[in-house]
Amino acid sequence: MLAVTGYRSKIIQELIPLLPEGEEVVAIARNGLIAEEARRFVLCAGLIRPLRITSQTEAEAAETMEVNCFQPIRLCEHILERFGDARICVIGSESGFVWSFDGAYAAAKAALHRYVETKRLSPDQQLVCLAPSVIGDGAMTLARQDVENLEERRKVNPKRRFLTCMEVAKMVRHLLYVDEGYTTGVVVRMNGGEHTVGRA
Repeated sequence: MLAVTGYRSKIIQELIPLLPEGEEVVAIARNGLIAEEARRFVLCAGLIRPLRITSQTEAEAAETMEVNCFQPIRLCEHILERFGDARICVIGSESGFVWSFDGAYAAAKAALHRYVETKRLSPDQQLVCLAPSVIGDGAMTLARQDVENLEERRKVNPKRRFLTCMEVAKMVRHLLYVDEGYTTGVVVRMNGGEHTVGRA
């Protein structure tokens, strides 16, 4: 059984048809209640604002930190304490490495990445984070109004395109169902090689 947050996100909806036949997918309740049968987990909920951190209220910045950092870390702690063979994939962001127009979002993702890289696990547990750059067909991107900025980013990406939700879903599937758990304690950057631009 796979338990997820962000059940309605396009990443999760693209992931479901890729799962092994008969694999049940359940949403993790808002109160953190997790099905006893679950052993694989995808934490995919997120919140980004079209505002710089200097334009956000304290409550808005705090909510961004809560959704993108504190909630997934608390859930991971709960899952790892409860299930000795838990396999968890958390969705982070390239913004955690290179910043973002929403500084609260970037700071939250950077802290989440650090948690994944330093959390001590038992030998049978897996905790891995995906850090996608702009996901072209993701809800966060489709809601953005700065179309010119997005087009400029797309042009300078070495792949000349953005990542897709399906590509993220396929990576989640690989990590939780194909990889045998050796890939753990790491953040996998999915940015099309953006950090290699300008290098010979």
